[in-house]
Amino acid sequence: MERFWNWVCSVVPLWRITLAVIMILLTISVFSIGFVESGSESYYITLFNFVVLGILLTGNVSILYQCKKGREKELEQAKDLETFEGE
Repeated sequence: MERFWNWVCSVVPLWRITLAVIMILLTISVFSIGFVESGSESYYITLFNFVVLGILLTGNVSILYQCKKGREKELEQAKDLETFEGE
């Protein structure tokens, strides 16, 4: 499992770009909901778009959180090792 997270976290800049794209699409969807007629096909497509973007946003943020948590753990271990070697 650690190999998987190492691979996923090795492309964190791409995950951040993906997060920006998701946020842009979410913003466009929020603005477009005011221009579509309630009950029309476009309205339901926009609602479905919110669901898909919500799932993508949740996954993306959880990946970024796990990578940050793993990186902090690595830095803490390196700091402990450095302190131990310095004594």
